[in-house]
Amino acid sequence: MKAMLRTVLFLDAALNLALGVFLIASFWSSLYAAIDVPAPSPVLYAQVLGVAFIGVAWLQWHATVNGQLTATVAKVTGHVNWVSGAFVLGWLISGQLVVSTGGKLMLAVLGAVLLVIGGILVKLASSVRTKERVQAAQQAGERVRGGVVSDTRRDAPQDYSDARVVDESRGRRAEPRMETPRGGSAPVNTTPVAPVGATGIVTPVPSATAPTSNESTSSVPHDARQNPHS
Repeated sequence: MKAMLRTVLFLDAALNLALGVFLIASFWSSLYAAIDVPAPSPVLYAQVLGVAFIGVAWLQWHATVNGQLTATVAKVTGHVNWVSGAFVLGWLISGQLVVSTGGKLMLAVLGAVLLVIGGILVKLASSVRTKERVQAAQQAGERVRGGVVSDTRRDAPQDYSDARVVDESRGRRAEPRMETPRGGSAPVNTTPVAPVGATGIVTPVPSATAPTSNESTSSVPHDARQNPHS
């Protein structure tokens, strides 16, 4: 489809180039008289229109090479062509052009060619544009199914306030952790102390788990307390 569009676009570029050169040569009155076509007056308008046709032809030629411009340029220049052909045929049908039979036939052919080529360009450009959009949508769907697009659930923020939830998500279970003041740590096996007295000396308080003197002496074996030399 796109190859056909490029072919028609190239042919239209050649036609527009020929029309541009023909209009720039509007000062050559004998040329117009030879083909039984009235010479444009004033010549300035015809020459400016000829430069515009050459510019359109140049743009169409670049669009045949650059695939990104093909559909857009074909659609725009296609509208320009069929509107120009409609104007030519309208002036011929109105009978306000004083031309001979040969000139009328040439202008009628020119108007019909512009009208047909313009319609073909618009139609092909629309088809190519629709096909490109469908292909782009299919490629986007394949990328999504292939995992190129990140999972929104994975990227969504999660609340890790509970340590047990975090550890279970990692595959192991952990007991709830004790909350400590900000910037500190929980005390471990600290020995309670008595309030500071007048002397300012801190006196440790005996803990229930601390061994007494009897226990400490009794824990030593009896044989060890005896004199080994007795």
